[in-house]
Amino acid sequence: MKIVGLDLLGCLDGKTGFCFLSDSIESIQEIDNVSLQSKIVELNPDIVVIGSPLSFPEKGNWRLAEEELAKRNIKFVAPRGLLAMEQLVMRGMALKEQFQAKGFLVIETSTGAFYDLLKIPRSNNYLEIKRFLKVYDLVIPRNEYRQCEIDAVTAAFVGRLFLETKVEFIGDDEEGQIVLPKF
Repeated sequence: MKIVGLDLLGCLDGKTGFCFLSDSIESIQEIDNVSLQSKIVELNPDIVVIGSPLSFPEKGNWRLAEEELAKRNIKFVAPRGLLAMEQLVMRGMALKEQFQAKGFLVIETSTGAFYDLLKIPRSNNYLEIKRFLKVYDLVIPRNEYRQCEIDAVTAAFVGRLFLETKVEFIGDDEEGQIVLPKF
């Protein structure tokens, strides 16, 4: 299995947190948009997991997916209402469209919701994620990582769980779904 996890938020200069996961974590890095496109084509993953909303609500600021997160007391930023967030969603939507046009399966996850479900911090969580992934025989190479890179690792791990059918979908097909682990 070949999985790419992406985090669009938190990297400097508009770069993207990137993780390539197969049987092991093969690559963790920040990558620019031009290199990202060619890297995805080169790797030919089974799935691309983006840790960002990939659609807007039909009405209001929240999709059904965010309503479900709210019911579970999981914090989130609404896809509508903040210009920076709307720009992030548009960037995610554009990437999703580009990757799907090339034949790749693309899903949305929420790394923040993932962390909340595991009751670990949303930032500065390298050690917690490293310990968690060790249970699944995944080792994060020793390095200093930015949060966007750790979030990309988390997104890739959700992709692995998706391929192993160990996830749940919140939201609906029409408005967009968030894929979360089922623990």
